[in-house]
Amino acid sequence: MNIEIVKLNEEIKVVGLSYRLLGLPETIESLYTMWEMYGEKYRNKIKNAITPLVDYGVNANTLGAKHEYIAGCAVTQIGRLDINCVYYIVPPGQYIKHICRNMEDLFKYENDVKTWAEANKIAIDGNYMVEVYPAGTFENRDVEVYTLYPITRPE
Repeated sequence: MNIEIVKLNEEIKVVGLSYRLLGLPETIESLYTMWEMYGEKYRNKIKNAITPLVDYGVNANTLGAKHEYIAGCAVTQIGRLDINCVYYIVPPGQYIKHICRNMEDLFKYENDVKTWAEANKIAIDGNYMVEVYPAGTFENRDVEVYTLYPITRPE
């Protein structure tokens, strides 16, 4: 298990497809559908995308108990959004970074991350989690995919 604490010095602005706006049911199949749609129709059309393109999945609880998932990319600034798109700003701060060698293992060890945080007396903010897919991930190149879990405070 490859876990470390990292600090984001600047916010990350993510623009992409909205799970909620597309009206998709909350299933893993819907996530695959949304990522496929994003890759085919949106990935190369999002305004102000940072290059090289880094894709992000933001798994968030927004507007109270409503769940949101965003499949998108980082942008330099948020401009006019497509009807199916939203934005999410990942704030600067400390994060637990869980590094994986492939997408299949990305969530396989989620409980290990939480156990590690608890053992190290670190509180995770449960309101969101960020998946990071560097350029080449979806072309099956050997890249490092990872998740970021925000730290609320050391206990």
